[in-house]
Amino acid sequence: MKKSIITQKIIAKAFKDLMQSNAYHQISVSDIMQTAKIRRQTFYNYFQNQEELLSWIFENDFAELINDNLDYYGWKNELLLLLRYLDENQIFYQKIFVIDKNFEHFFLIQWENLLDKVIFDQEKKSAYHWSDLEKSFICRYNAAAICAIAKESIIRGNSLEKLYFQIVKLLLAQIKIFES
Repeated sequence: MKKSIITQKIIAKAFKDLMQSNAYHQISVSDIMQTAKIRRQTFYNYFQNQEELLSWIFENDFAELINDNLDYYGWKNELLLLLRYLDENQIFYQKIFVIDKNFEHFFLIQWENLLDKVIFDQEKKSAYHWSDLEKSFICRYNAAAICAIAKESIIRGNSLEKLYFQIVKLLLAQIKIFES
């Protein structure tokens, strides 16, 4: 199984590399596999088409960044890693926001997952018990705001990492308001 994940990552990296200098619709499966230095037919062992590859990249990259590491790094470090990842892959995501309208919804869900972890971590540290409505509201509200700002920053080519301290301060201030 590990070999298949490694191969998928090689294919995904080749695709992301090609997206740095090419439009999505100009990239063929042959281009991807030539860049990956893997025979073309192997692509179809893992993906039906480029759209499926794109979905896999979203799910895999964000799962690794957010879901797999949250318990290990904590939400502040995880937030910083996510912002750095988005900065490093900015050109790729600039193009993705334009070509894939479903990505924005996926992106929003990932922010909600991260913010849910923020609330979970804070709840363990305080005597305050959050209601489901409060958790849902603060996660959805902040996820929508951060998602919109992140999208705008990515499209404009601005650094997301520079927003790190403002995001942390805002989240901690909102949590303090709820807990008081």
